[in-house]
Amino acid sequence: MNFKNMSIKKSLIVGFGTTILISVAIIVASLVLMNTQKSAYTDIIDHYVESTELIADCRITYNIAARNLRDVVISGETAALTTVSTKLDELDALFTELRSAFPLEDRSTLDAFDNAIKSWKTDAQHIAEVVRTNQKEAAGLIVSSCTPKLNAAAQAGEAAAAALAAAQAHIIDQQNMTSNISLVVILAVMVVATFIVLLMATKIIKSLVEPSTQVRNALVGFSQGNLNIPVEFTGKNELGDMCDALRTSQNVLHSVISDISETTGQMAKGNFDVELTATFPGDLAPIQQSVNQFVIRMSDTITNIAQSATQVSAGSEQVSNSSQSLAQGATEQASAVEELAATINDISTSSKQTAASAEEAQASVAQAGAQVNATNEYVKQLNEAMQNISDSSEEISKIIATIENIAFQTNILALNAAVEAARAGSAGKGFAVVADEVRNLASKSDEAAKATKDLIENSITAVHGGAEVVNKVTDSLEQTTVLAGGVSKLMDQVAEAVESQTTAISQITEGIDQISAVVQTNSATSEECAAASEELSSQANIMHQLMAEFKVGNRGSLGGGGFNSSSAFSGGDGWAEVPSQEPPMLGGRSNDNPFGGAKY
Repeated sequence: MNFKNMSIKKSLIVGFGTTILISVAIIVASLVLMNTQKSAYTDIIDHYVESTELIADCRITYNIAARNLRDVVISGETAALTTVSTKLDELDALFTELRSAFPLEDRSTLDAFDNAIKSWKTDAQHIAEVVRTNQKEAAGLIVSSCTPKLNAAAQAGEAAAAALAAAQAHIIDQQNMTSNISLVVILAVMVVATFIVLLMATKIIKSLVEPSTQVRNALVGFSQGNLNIPVEFTGKNELGDMCDALRTSQNVLHSVISDISETTGQMAKGNFDVELTATFPGDLAPIQQSVNQFVIRMSDTITNIAQSATQVSAGSEQVSNSSQSLAQGATEQASAVEELAATINDISTSSKQTAASAEEAQASVAQAGAQVNATNEYVKQLNEAMQNISDSSEEISKIIATIENIAFQTNILALNAAVEAARAGSAGKGFAVVADEVRNLASKSDEAAKATKDLIENSITAVHGGAEVVNKVTDSLEQTTVLAGGVSKLMDQVAEAVESQTTAISQITEGIDQISAVVQTNSATSEECAAASEELSSQANIMHQLMAEFKVGNRGSLGGGGFNSSSAFSGGDGWAEVPSQEPPMLGGRSNDNPFGGAKY
């Protein structure tokens, strides 16, 4: 019997049912045997034992009757013959009952016992008749006839009882033999039934234990993360279905784990152009959706980081170029301011010499005329110098405007860089520090530019004032040349004017010194800004090199700005191919970007 393809319920029913049926059959056989033995012993009791007792009763009865008859013969009291007649009647009734209960088919012994009793009974009745008339004859008949027949009847009764005993013993022997045979048969049946039950129990246990053991080992392996424990049991019952389900679960989980392992392995290598393609059934489907969404989100994030890196690189390059231009302009400005300071010093020296010459002119008119001519030449040079100062001041104003614009742009770029560094998290801490330094430098440059602008405006005002004074000096010298006679008075005016001019030139000199200090500071700040921009550009290059190790697909949510899935970073120098765009300027704030400006 194949229990593998039988349901567990049916297998247990068959096993226990077979055991119960065999037990019932053994019990029924035992009951039948017991009933047979009971019937046999009941028959012995009802017939053989009863017949033996009836024979004994008959013998007792005719012995009593014979003794009473003998007593009557000896005593001569015929009244006691009634008792003899009664016993003879009882003897007839007992013998009739014996004849009906006698169980033997061979009734020869019973017939011999019957004939012997009848023969004795006939003699006994004759003696009872004789004793009434002749007691002595009756005594002789008892001795000669009645006693031998009574002995013959006793022998016939013993023979009948012996036949019954022999038949009873034979029946008991047969019943014992039948009981022994039945007991052996029952024992044999029990042994065979036990073997059959054990065989069926072994098959049932094997059909239950084998798949249960395989399922247990597989489930223990499940708990330890091992999905390779084989479950080989097959069947059409519940255990077979359970093993099939377990094998299916192993295959599904193995496929799912292999797909996840392959996908995460590719992600660990930097390839995010992957997707879980295996079928994730039931409650495993959210895992597939989550991993795929994670890959898409990481692709979008890497794309955004690459775009931000490109924009930071472009912005840092612009800042670097602007800083270098600013440094170069500051250097040129410092050179021009030094030349201007030298010129102002020359003007100051000339003014002092002019004052000395004016004093000397008071002493010598001749020398005054010559000195006036020399002063005219100096004044012309002064006009040219003042014009140069005015032109330089205007150029400086333009440079300062450029510096302000650069500082403003640098501050914008630093703020945007800080925003992107905040988005980058811990990976953008160094970049955030650089952006903060750039913003500080931009703020200092802007403050210096404003201070320089104020000084330049003051210088321009002073230069204009000096130009007017120089024009007056020129007019005075011309009048001095025309009016030689009023030289002394005019020289006093010239001395006063030259003194005022000297004071103005001193103020101009101080302003130029301040401008020079500011320009030197701007130059150093511009060089530091240029160095910071170079460092920022280097960090952007490093970020691009790191991003070049990743490969992302075009399945992300970004529109138009994602990478190509086959060549996400395909530039010849390892840079990611991202759409070029101008760095975003600060604008209005939004809920998505609390720092304002365009969102990357």
